[in-house]
Amino acid sequence: MSYRSTIARQPEALADTHAAVKAELAGMDLSILDKPVIGVTGIGASFAAATVVAAEMQAQGKRAFAIRSVDMDRGLDLCDALVGLSHRGRSVETVAALEKLPQAARLAITNDPESPLAKAANLHLRLANGSDATPSSTGYTATLLAAGMAFETLMGAADSFAAIPALATEVLATAGAKMKRLAALMPARRAVDCVGAGAALGTADGASLLIREASRIPAAAYDTRHYLHGPMESMDAGTAVVLFGAGREVELAQHLQKIGCPALLVTTAEGVAEGDLLTVIKVPAVENRIAQGIIDIFAAQLLAAELSDAAGLTDTKFRYRMSDTKVPVAG
Repeated sequence: MSYRSTIARQPEALADTHAAVKAELAGMDLSILDKPVIGVTGIGASFAAATVVAAEMQAQGKRAFAIRSVDMDRGLDLCDALVGLSHRGRSVETVAALEKLPQAARLAITNDPESPLAKAANLHLRLANGSDATPSSTGYTATLLAAGMAFETLMGAADSFAAIPALATEVLATAGAKMKRLAALMPARRAVDCVGAGAALGTADGASLLIREASRIPAAAYDTRHYLHGPMESMDAGTAVVLFGAGREVELAQHLQKIGCPALLVTTAEGVAEGDLLTVIKVPAVENRIAQGIIDIFAAQLLAAELSDAAGLTDTKFRYRMSDTKVPVAG
């Protein structure tokens, strides 16, 4: 299945995942995860998702953080509960992370209940997003949705995700209307930076990975405030910046335009004017940061597809596949 077709399928994939996860959570006791320190782990796009999830947990008063598998190599008990994110459940690093903390309560979120990650966990939630492509679209957003629903269930909160499939349809249409403009402003960039704060840093990380994978343009993610302390100095008319947020990101986007750097601002802020080099995609505001992360990433997915097309790389397969990134399938 093509990358663009999986992006277009997101309302359906998210609705299917919402129904499947809701049914599983109805019969699941998540109380074992209610521990003093909660880690969320993943690799690649799943680590970007972990950053989004941990930020919402922190906002709700939990001591939670995104953790990389390598951080556990010293044998330290860094958390009391661990959530592992992996679309297919075969990422070596994420499986190892759960295996390194057998004393912790462990939840795996994958699309395969028989996967190595599912078997390394105490609890498992199954995604129902259907097929995905590379770069990941439905796998990433379905993972966020399932993790967000699990955390809300743990906290006894109301469902913030039931409306997401309908919002996906709305935002994909809104963002899609800006892609012709962006295709004219942003092809053949020598680099693209992606910027956001808090949970949006995870979204920026996910966006930078999409751009790298789809168009092979060097891209990187930065925290908004950190970005102002040096990293933005290399940006000019030959680069571009994608920003997520409604705070300092607005002024930053306007400043980038002034120095001749094309910028895309994905924001909930009202009344932000576009300019010759500044494109604004206004998205709905939702209180849950994980739900917001799902809404915000759609524009980046569509932009990555545009940049891929412009580079003549539409649905091109990855060039580099190492032999030790996935747990082998038996047989």
